Amino acid sequence: MCDDARMPLARSALLALATAALLAGCDSGGTPPLPSGPAPPQSATLDWVERFPSQGPALVFRAYAFEVTSAGWRAEIELENDTAIPWTVEENPATAFGVMLFTTGDVAEVEQRSRDDQLPGLRAARSFDPPLPTSLRPGAAWRGTIVAPGSLAAGLYVRIVFGQLVADGDPPKTMPTQFSWITDNSYELEAGS
Repeated sequence: MCDDARMPLARSALLALATAALLAGCDSGGTPPLPSGPAPPQSATLDWVERFPSQGPALVFRAYAFEVTSAGWRAEIELENDTAIPWTVEENPATAFGVMLFTTGDVAEVEQRSRDDQLPGLRAARSFDPPLPTSLRPGAAWRGTIVAPGSLAAGLYVRIVFGQLVADGDPPKTMPTQFSWITDNSYELEAGS
């Protein structure tokens, strides 16, 4: 979850940087080597709930479950609009919903790599069930499963990325007009036994 000790404007700046990095297809040599080969099939109940901003009207990001399959990965997630304006959900390869892999479970790594324009490559979801809405009106939520093919490296930490969200109106004052959310929570990919 969001660390309430962080200043909202600093978090907004981080999100703006993360969005810029995603838009640029950022992976300029900062991706760590695979530590121990592909992660075997596994599943985890996540129960993550993150709000941005942490107080007042917010977008709420939930992750219920994550699974590595023999063909790829899947995550059950939810996006809820607890603000007074609609948010457009933009879906394109550079700013998609998906996952990123990090070397630690520490959110400071996300912040540092974002500041240094060294975010890992986005592993974009290829299918959505049900389909993503094009817009999320005030009070509405979308819950579904995102899926993509491809292996993920054992020993790394998965964070879920909620793709590009664009305010359709004036957002709450501590929120940028567009951003992507990278979860503060993470899941460590287990190696085979």
